[in-house]
Amino acid sequence: MMKPFSKHLLVASVLAACSTTAAADTFSIEEIATADNFRNSFPRDMNEQGFIVGISSFPTDVDIDLSQLTASQLASLGITDIDEVDELTPAQYEFIINSLATNENSNFLQKPIASYQAFLYDGMTLPVSFFNDPEDVSTITYLNSINGSNTAVGMGYGSYKPVEFSYINSEDEEVTNTFYVRDFISRGVWYQDGQTATVTPPEQAILGGESAIMDVNESGLAAGYASVALSPGAESTIENCTPPEDSDAVQTRPLEVCASELWLDLHNASANNIAPILYYTRSNYASRRSIYDVRGFLWQLDASGEVISSVELGTLEERREDDESDFSSYAYAVNNNGIAAGQSFTYHPDRGAIRMPAIFVDGEAIAVTENDEYFWGSANDINDNNRAVGYLTTTRAANLRNIGFYYDVDSATMETLPGFFEGSSTVPSDINNNGLVVGTGEIEPTLSSSRRRVGFLYDTTADDAQFINLNDAIACDSQYFIVDARAITDSGEIVASALKTEEYIDGDGETQSREVAVTIKMDPIEGELNNCRQEENKVERSGASFGGLPLASLSLLGFFITLSRRRQHKNIKKS
Repeated sequence: MMKPFSKHLLVASVLAACSTTAAADTFSIEEIATADNFRNSFPRDMNEQGFIVGISSFPTDVDIDLSQLTASQLASLGITDIDEVDELTPAQYEFIINSLATNENSNFLQKPIASYQAFLYDGMTLPVSFFNDPEDVSTITYLNSINGSNTAVGMGYGSYKPVEFSYINSEDEEVTNTFYVRDFISRGVWYQDGQTATVTPPEQAILGGESAIMDVNESGLAAGYASVALSPGAESTIENCTPPEDSDAVQTRPLEVCASELWLDLHNASANNIAPILYYTRSNYASRRSIYDVRGFLWQLDASGEVISSVELGTLEERREDDESDFSSYAYAVNNNGIAAGQSFTYHPDRGAIRMPAIFVDGEAIAVTENDEYFWGSANDINDNNRAVGYLTTTRAANLRNIGFYYDVDSATMETLPGFFEGSSTVPSDINNNGLVVGTGEIEPTLSSSRRRVGFLYDTTADDAQFINLNDAIACDSQYFIVDARAITDSGEIVASALKTEEYIDGDGETQSREVAVTIKMDPIEGELNNCRQEENKVERSGASFGGLPLASLSLLGFFITLSRRRQHKNIKKS
């Protein structure tokens, strides 16, 4: 039985029945300051105390070593002599940051630059670093969840360190290169009051393994995933990184670099087996595969973040004998009853290995649906009434579209969510204990593969409930365009990603404008919905997507490589 609504939430719970003729707001907005020296801010979670965790993206104050760039990169920047460069233009700086992005650039002879860093808002926005010197710009960190005790959890990728490697070339000359490698791929992290603890994965062979914590409940039970073994295919491929002793082949890079190249290829690969037209098109869905078999885990943590006990979670199906790729499961959320929600690999009769939503009860993976119409998806959250939400992927009009779903664990029943219109790609991200769901959905019924999206609110308990565009719940002349609602508390407060316009000076000294992503906190107030889309003075913003920025998965939660030569450094800072 659903928990009763609080008085504070009553307004939000009846939004679907409100008149849309009045011009009054139903939410007030507070912009959460973006962390210093970052351009964008993306929230991940908020607790009842108003503490927010999330991810800052695009560092704006990194020292750039131009000697790290290749000749082709310098040519793209219009640079012929690095000694003649006193200051980079904004366009040059942005090109370099994107070119050297950790987990994107496959050139291990360049110094990596992390595009993302965790933040915690507790009245002030504080950057959060793990494992390393905060000045190390190669390490990506995430905070994914925060509970009522202000315990935050997330993950961090290992920092890159220089490793010299020498070999004798075909002309009998010794060649020495400096590569950048890390001790481990990632570690799940517990964080509170500046103190951290990490979760070590069972399998750490070759690249140190990977783990992540995605959620933590009120008793300190954490959900996430960790590597448990090398996949059969990766094990064979990595064996070939080292030439046999009786071979004339020359090993020109360390074993770790060869294995890292494989991991990066798998991590950035597209899930082309779910392309709209098989064998003819490419999918824009990232498969996020690995050299490791990964399993979802539940870890019981103590007050210091140390692991007391753990449960390895299963997969929806066993790996087939002829499948040598990684075969994994992932836990993204856990409720106070110890039931987890997430994702698992399984098999589709026509499309091979696919990721599908999974509910984990007593370590067993339970399918949300076995309908072959769907061939990708995830369960993103679960409340204390054992109701989960997530998305399922199918084909509509020759494009991949996500359909939101609502799953009742106790009755083992699933319902799809209506979305803004038939075929609107919809991704729910959170459900509170009162049955209110938030997420992101498309609002333009066009045939395009990229359509404008907005943050939504939906009440699963209301009769004739409608999807609410959160931009209709704020003033029509607001400077914010809400693209993704990430979390909703039981008191009805929402934390969301929004776009707003800012000005900057380009390389020619001219004033230009650009959209940036900001974190906003939305508090329900007395009022009625606006119909902003029919206002003549409505400013249309390009809310179709965040481009290369993370949206609703992060499992995600995203997730890095590059390097440096032994030259005299010329460090250039963008002002």
